[in-house]
Amino acid sequence: MNRSIIAAIAAVILLAVSARAADWDRGVSFYKKAQYDRALAEFQDLARERPDAAGAWYYIGLCQFKLKQYDRVELPLNRAIDLLQIQSPSSQDIEGAFYTIGFAHYLLKEYDAALKPLSRYIEIAAGAKHEIDPSARRALGRSYFYLERYDETAPLLTAASRAADQGKESSADLYYLGAMYFKREDDDRAAASLREAVKANPDDIASIELLASSLLRKAGKTNLKPVWLEAVTMGERLVALRDDLRSADVLGRACMGARQFDKAVSPLEKIAKANQTDGQAWLYYGIALSRSGQSRKAMEALEMTIQMLPESIPALSELAYVYESDKQYQQALRIYEKASAASGSNDPAIKQSIERVKALISSQQQ
Repeated sequence: MNRSIIAAIAAVILLAVSARAADWDRGVSFYKKAQYDRALAEFQDLARERPDAAGAWYYIGLCQFKLKQYDRVELPLNRAIDLLQIQSPSSQDIEGAFYTIGFAHYLLKEYDAALKPLSRYIEIAAGAKHEIDPSARRALGRSYFYLERYDETAPLLTAASRAADQGKESSADLYYLGAMYFKREDDDRAAASLREAVKANPDDIASIELLASSLLRKAGKTNLKPVWLEAVTMGERLVALRDDLRSADVLGRACMGARQFDKAVSPLEKIAKANQTDGQAWLYYGIALSRSGQSRKAMEALEMTIQMLPESIPALSELAYVYESDKQYQQALRIYEKASAASGSNDPAIKQSIERVKALISSQQQ
């Protein structure tokens, strides 16, 4: 072959190689400058010219991820993995590819699809004795949580929460652990995890609210005063951070259970006045007023309750008790008799109250 022709061919090959190298350098430069759309275009050109260029496919997947085009991440990264496993089996980019695929599925809320790549990343990194990113354990643990596979959830989120310098993320891990135990109705473990979550992030409303709910459920079963009191504390913190009806409901129920009726009045009033036709809400408000010595307001609230729930024995009994305490014995007798009729005249406590009030009326008349 003519030497000049050979030289020309060599020059063309060299120029092509040089051009590809320049494209690569430009792509990497754009990526490092966070110009991901421009980097993507460079690496896509490279992949078209050289379909076996694992690095180009790898960067295409990374660029799609950075551009939040999560549904376009898996295909190029799987191509990169296939090529790297042949060309460079020990490349750490294989770990990175599985990691990124897993996170893309996680961010798309495709939790089932996230399991395999995230697990593979952790397996490869552990085998190579590389440091495992806590966020991978976190995403995998939360994926199992959303899939209600709680046995797999606990060890992953426990490990993630113990990672150093994680701050609010550790608090979130502890919240998910608490939520898992809460769903299992294991309130001791739920409360323990959620206390740690609140300690790590004192203003985390979700953790405070769930901790309060767990404490309320446990207190309802055990009637232990310290549990009620802790629920009150969490309710007060919740109201300070988010003053709405849900928070008022938590605090009101906790105060009623702890028999702190004066504290219960304000949140229960808020709920009752926001629910003008809810007899149960007005009943609790009326009871709180009654037990905190606010007789006049209690009468009004309980009279409203009876308008909505005319056969409510607790409402009738409480209202009668308020009239009796206010020495309005005729009114008290009338209401006790209504309560007795509503109960089928079979409630011995109401019968006792009727006899007691009749005796008080008699003593007044003498």
